[in-house]
Amino acid sequence: AGLLRRRLHTHRHSTGRRSRLSDSVKPRRGGSRRRHLSASSSPPTPTPPEHIMRIAVVGAGGVGGFFGGMLARAAGAQVTFIARAGAHHSAIVKDGLRIVSAEHGDFTQSVRVVEDASSVGAVDAVLVCVKEYSLAAVAPTLTPLLHGEADGEPTAVVPLLNGMGAPEVLEAALGARARVLGGLCKVFAWIERPGVIAHKGPSDTAVLFGERSGGEPPRVRALAELFASAGVVCKVPAREEGGITSAMWRKFIGIAAFSAVGAATRATLGEVLAEARTRQLYAALLAEGVAVATAHGVGGLDEYAAAQASRAESLPKASTASLARDVLAGRPSELEAQVGAMVRYAEGKGVAAPAFAALYAALLPQERAAARTAAAVGARAPR
Repeated sequence: AGLLRRRLHTHRHSTGRRSRLSDSVKPRRGGSRRRHLSASSSPPTPTPPEHIMRIAVVGAGGVGGFFGGMLARAAGAQVTFIARAGAHHSAIVKDGLRIVSAEHGDFTQSVRVVEDASSVGAVDAVLVCVKEYSLAAVAPTLTPLLHGEADGEPTAVVPLLNGMGAPEVLEAALGARARVLGGLCKVFAWIERPGVIAHKGPSDTAVLFGERSGGEPPRVRALAELFASAGVVCKVPAREEGGITSAMWRKFIGIAAFSAVGAATRATLGEVLAEARTRQLYAALLAEGVAVATAHGVGGLDEYAAAQASRAESLPKASTASLARDVLAGRPSELEAQVGAMVRYAEGKGVAAPAFAALYAALLPQERAAARTAAAVGARAPR
């Protein structure tokens, strides 16, 4: 207990001040985002034990594997992965977690990976990086990671999922012992083969999180500083910017539109943009998402759809959404959490979203079939 408070205490006395939470936390010089490391590179010099922040990363797929691997490489973090058994898990135990990234370099990091949260003990922060359809089952299993009520600062729980509903699910399962933040990430990463995470795409890879109430608690700044020391850009959106809730909506609009059009067409981003009618469908989805978010009280979206469509032009043409990849492979996907959720949010406010509704209806039969197949073979949802 008190590890996080000691980290904060040292940080305040070493800097003499606290910076504004609304600022992006840039990677420090020692954790340069363009520093290339090989497996033989010397690891960062460890900080004294009192500076160590204990972090549990739930899920070791593209998101959890990449961000957890970056944190594990940094001084000042003790990272444990919680992931289901399988080839990926076994490869990490045997050979370490390998990150292959043109932006951050290729490196292999020895990490601890377990199947059960009860073997980890209380931690200062939990990064939840599972698929949203797994969240309801996974959330109650995370209680052993939480500090006791007598330990002071609650454990910070940061969901890095694609939908909007994760904070509520986690709060309902974990109660007052957890401080559930809003969170999101921007990253193109996936399991290239067991034990290896590939990271590609634009240079705006980042993590955003914060109190949904707009507060500025010390634990948020400490975690942001840790991400920065690991070479990852991190931002805590300010209240005047709409806070983390507005940022989550912006991510949700973009990923839901990209996922819907990609899954329905089975096409890459480049193929979607190359066809005039399909490009128009993508633009219509973005516009509908903006209308839904506006109806839910999110402001400042007047230029969002156009800006997002323009940004798509700069992304790798081979890009696909994880939802689309799951659909193509016949696996259960996040259809309900993304496309279905957008339809329900629209219906709840009486907003017309015909493009989302049509693609949701078109994709539902295969989604139901994939769920039945997974249940029949006893498959567990991948993390």
